[in-house]
Amino acid sequence: MNESSNAGHSSTWLISLGLAVGMVIGGLTPGVMGQIRIVNYNIAGLNGSQPALQAVFAALNVDDKPGFAVAPHLYVFQEVHSSDTAPLLTLLNAAAPPGVTYALGTYTNIGENSTSGAQAMYFRADTLVEDPAGHVDIFTQAGRYADRWRLRLAEYDSPAAVFYIYSAHLKASNTSTDASTRLTGATAIRNDADALPAGTHIIYAGDWNVYHNGEAAYLRFLAAGNGQGFDPLGTGSWAGSVNAIKHTQSPCATGCTLVAGGMDDRFDFQVSTGSFQDGEGLSLVAGTYRSFGNDGAHYDTNINSGNNSYYPTDIPRSNALAGNLKIASDHLPVVADYQFPAAMSVMFASCPCTVIVGAAASVQVTVANGPIDELSAVPRGGIPAVAFDELDYQAAGSGALFGSVSGTVFSGDPPDNVSLPIDSSVAGQAAGVITVSSTSEAVQGSPATVEAAIRVLRPANGSFSSEADVNATAMSDALELDSGAHLLSVPLFNLGFDGDQSTLEIDAVNGVALPFSGGIVTPATGIGAMWADIEFEFDTTALVPGTYENEIEILVSDEDVPGETTSAMSLTLTVSVKSATGPSTGDIDCDSDLDMDDVAAFCTVLLGLDIDACHVSQADVDTSGSANADDIQPFVNFFLSP
Repeated sequence: MNESSNAGHSSTWLISLGLAVGMVIGGLTPGVMGQIRIVNYNIAGLNGSQPALQAVFAALNVDDKPGFAVAPHLYVFQEVHSSDTAPLLTLLNAAAPPGVTYALGTYTNIGENSTSGAQAMYFRADTLVEDPAGHVDIFTQAGRYADRWRLRLAEYDSPAAVFYIYSAHLKASNTSTDASTRLTGATAIRNDADALPAGTHIIYAGDWNVYHNGEAAYLRFLAAGNGQGFDPLGTGSWAGSVNAIKHTQSPCATGCTLVAGGMDDRFDFQVSTGSFQDGEGLSLVAGTYRSFGNDGAHYDTNINSGNNSYYPTDIPRSNALAGNLKIASDHLPVVADYQFPAAMSVMFASCPCTVIVGAAASVQVTVANGPIDELSAVPRGGIPAVAFDELDYQAAGSGALFGSVSGTVFSGDPPDNVSLPIDSSVAGQAAGVITVSSTSEAVQGSPATVEAAIRVLRPANGSFSSEADVNATAMSDALELDSGAHLLSVPLFNLGFDGDQSTLEIDAVNGVALPFSGGIVTPATGIGAMWADIEFEFDTTALVPGTYENEIEILVSDEDVPGETTSAMSLTLTVSVKSATGPSTGDIDCDSDLDMDDVAAFCTVLLGLDIDACHVSQADVDTSGSANADDIQPFVNFFLSP
């Protein structure tokens, strides 16, 4: 900050599936928010109104100026005395929303209590992790030191999820000597930053007290080198009322207890290196850099003069904020939001893990970008579509799975459903693996692997025999007339069943007609090593002697899994119904019918080719005690005139 005023103007200044059902692989812990909000703020040694300062912190938590709101994850403050660190932490935590707690980062004070105070950093441990070994103090002249902190995004492992932030309070006042002192300080900071590896994520923040866009100290931050900074507002002039939206000091012009002068200077900055500008991984969200509470309509006057329209649709809210900013400090906070790198979460979705040879089936997983519990809707509770870097992923199958799929999931989008086909060409058991990886910068959760135990089965083989493949058969029986209902049982086998073959299901028994009935199957499903019985009934009551036949279709299939096959089997049932008093004269074949079959049977008996007792007895037509040529004429006579 500028410790003096000049001409009335003050100058001052983040599966195993087996099955791995429902498992989330990779990604972030649910609840981690989708962008990093970083604030730098000269708090004037807590010499302003502390209740107003707490109100400013509370307002920062809900600042939705860019279209979303989140409690800041990182603060860097200037003008913080040793005795200020504890009360400042108390103010931050008192203003914090439920579940948010701030911690003080590494704090050093090298005799700076007498030169307006040192730098201080506070951070949210749920989002950031400080590496104390990365802290350095850099002498910037005039008894002041800049501080450098090294932080990593919590739950991210990539080196590209690490960043450095510098906070500096450069020499105030507008003489050539002061400008030269500022340049010396800026050069010291850049020398330290340039010693870091190329591509390092770096933020330069603080109250630089530079007066115009041509000042050497400002340009030194933007000079080429490993640590080259880029100004989110561009390198154009910030002078005059046309650039009032860029100004950060002083929110007070009249009635001031701190440095006065009105809103006419841009002393406070948050400049970052190219790695923050490329839109990949950890990057600045375009359009989010702002001077908190500055509506661009209060040049060279109090920030709360008349109405403030920082929130254009909520003037009372804007006015309340402006009133607190005027008396909390003699600077405005500078705020910027940064996107997280992509965070890949892979979740098992579905697996038809048992299939029939030749089946077309796939294992499905979902690939999400961001915490799983934040993916239910779009927009997601105020989290912007730019909260996470886009997730570019590739999914590949191996083992019992094959093929590959690639895609992109943008932040705020629902998860992608990724399906990879099962290799069902050969029966057997094998592990199917889906490996999902991402090339997105600093992505968390890559690679992720989901594994499924796949069984490929041969089709079931329905057969009427346990030894041969018999798909059609006939069954016959001879029953006495009026002997009641009789059970006819037909076994059906799953021929060749073993652990690599589907069980058999009997889906239907069609065509059963009276006097046959039934077709009851036990069991109807799960037929493996044990056979099924199909039970029919034949009722002889009130029938006439004769032969009864029924052609029956039996529909069978594999178990209900992808690739299930079906087939039809044929069964012929034949029942001969005979009179209870025995066969009549001339009924040589004993089937209770007089027909040409009896002629054939008579001949085979006489030729000695048929020795069936009933047949031989019936062929003895003349009842001589034996069947011989003497029976021919009586048989012909009876057959012709029964």
